[in-house]
Amino acid sequence: MARYRFDIVHDRRVVDPTGHPVDERGQALAVAKRLAIDLAETRQEYLGKGYFVSVVDEEGDEVHRESIDSAEKSG
Repeated sequence: MARYRFDIVHDRRVVDPTGHPVDERGQALAVAKRLAIDLAETRQEYLGKGYFVSVVDEEGDEVHRESIDSAEKSG
């Protein structure tokens, strides 16, 4: 099982220090989308300011970015 981090990024990166185990990359992307939707709903101050969830794999490579603004529009 792979471990991915889900960092919140704007001007600075807020690192998810422990990460979360998921079965595969597609599941990690689904987790990022759900997190972005949750943030759009609960942290209104993040909307319209370019915040996003960065999905980082075990090697430290960013594999996906999920916009919080896009999540709010589609969620």
